[in-house]
Amino acid sequence: MANNTFIPVENVFKMRYLEQFVHKVVHCSSRYSNQRNYSYSPINLVGKYVKYPSYGDSPEAYFLRSYGKWWKDSIAAQKEYRPQDFDLLGAEDFIVVEFDCIVVPREIFIYEIYHPGAVIRIWGRLRKDKKWYLLWEGFPQKCAARSRKFSPPLRKYNCLINLLRIEFNQNHLDYHTAIDAVLLSGYEPETEITYELIKNGLTQVRTEKPIGPTVNDFELSDCDTDKPKCSRDVFSMLPDEIILNIFQYLDLKSLSRCAQVNSRWNKLSQDQTLYQNINLKIYWYLVDVNTLEYLLNKIKNIKKLDLSWCNEYQCDFSTRLHYDYHNKLQSVIETASKTLTHLSMNDNYFVDYDILNEISKCKELVDLRLHHTFNWIRWPKDVLTKLVSLDLSMTNIIDQDLIQILIANPNLEHLVLDLCEQIIDMDFVVETVINFNKKLKAWSSWKTMSITSEGVRKFGLCNNLEELDLGWCLMNHVPDGLAEIAQGCRKLRRLILSEWRGISDQLLMPLILSCKELTQIDLIGIKNITSELCEKALYLLPKLRLLDLSFCDGIRQEEVEIWRQQYPHITIQRSCVYLYQNLN
Repeated sequence: MANNTFIPVENVFKMRYLEQFVHKVVHCSSRYSNQRNYSYSPINLVGKYVKYPSYGDSPEAYFLRSYGKWWKDSIAAQKEYRPQDFDLLGAEDFIVVEFDCIVVPREIFIYEIYHPGAVIRIWGRLRKDKKWYLLWEGFPQKCAARSRKFSPPLRKYNCLINLLRIEFNQNHLDYHTAIDAVLLSGYEPETEITYELIKNGLTQVRTEKPIGPTVNDFELSDCDTDKPKCSRDVFSMLPDEIILNIFQYLDLKSLSRCAQVNSRWNKLSQDQTLYQNINLKIYWYLVDVNTLEYLLNKIKNIKKLDLSWCNEYQCDFSTRLHYDYHNKLQSVIETASKTLTHLSMNDNYFVDYDILNEISKCKELVDLRLHHTFNWIRWPKDVLTKLVSLDLSMTNIIDQDLIQILIANPNLEHLVLDLCEQIIDMDFVVETVINFNKKLKAWSSWKTMSITSEGVRKFGLCNNLEELDLGWCLMNHVPDGLAEIAQGCRKLRRLILSEWRGISDQLLMPLILSCKELTQIDLIGIKNITSELCEKALYLLPKLRLLDLSFCDGIRQEEVEIWRQQYPHITIQRSCVYLYQNLN
């Protein structure tokens, strides 16, 4: 009988015990900061914690952009392409960090200092290797309003790592989550021989079989081999149409396993009707050249394709992009170009000009998501013409290319340009939208700070506008134009005006009086508004469900507590000032 007892490799070899904080942030899918700003930035994870054990909103920590269900409820949010392939833990964002020394991981400490409980997975990898090890996973937690040093029990691996990938689900949180630092402890090989033995798995030390999905669980194979049949094979009596209908409800992993049962199932599992909608995001750590090759002959009628997070040799920017994977990715998009209507490639750093060129040939595209794809500079001359939803947030899109896209897509309804820092004349972009995109319902240019009051005023001509996010956009300009928006945008439901310094009750009041459909209002950092305006908003807006008054110095906390009792159906946000807590 095999011995499954786990023997830590440090008990076999002489190794050094190390504790180390983050040396470098490699990649992240979400950030609250501009690229060159350290406030709330991912770079704040580098080094030892600064604020822990204090609790509260601190710009010296790393903040994620979204929280709760507010972002998912947006009409511009991406809908699931293939509901069968869902993440049980609901990962929404991730960050990848690097450490100086390569170690066998034994403990990880995550210093959460604001609204903890969003961490759901921790992966580890050696930067020069391809395989990710799932070190821990668990459901998101509802935690007390206090800082914590989160140290989940790690799975028992004798592997070497110097990268950690932390995944988050902040869907249940009341407000933004913040992390102050990450500490990795483990054992470092003292000799090159020990290093090579552990790296290549030649130590003959047995490990526990990892829980959850592994690479072997997702072998996409065109296996033709008939396997021994059960004496009572009920499925053999069913017609192909019934089996295909059952297969429609399977996720891709289960479908690939069915392909290996017998030749009949293999043939049925390759039917193109099963691959009209594909979501590979959940399998990001498994997707490679073979996966894309497996799909090539099955996607001639594909409608929706999600390749977000799917990076060969994930997040290893120190090496040249994998040539074969890049070419196969091009082939997949080219094969799907005639039928593809929805394409998401968020946080996929293989998106460069060549990939964009293939995307531009997908003439049926109505939904395109390229969030945080930064390895391209210019948009191809050949543009799409049927877009309804376009997400270019955290990209290098420039004015000229964006104008070209807008002019070519008169049916555009949702436009996301958050943190697009290369746009230098947002006023002209707004003017283009008014002239060519009259159906626009959702605009978001959060922290894209090249708009002026004149550009804001022009939004009043967008009569179909339901969502308007201009947070952090007017920090360097005199706030104005809200009266025009109130007059022209009567359908407005979501309005974000974070850090519009200099705004007053008088400027905001027309919106309260005219836009009766408002459900969300974000007034973070507006110091001049008074409790009178807030009371009118709470009383006069029957559909209001979220009012963010964080850092509004003119509003007292006592007043907020009274309003919360008077209007329990409305979430009134008030960011917590820093509190020191004694953990002893």
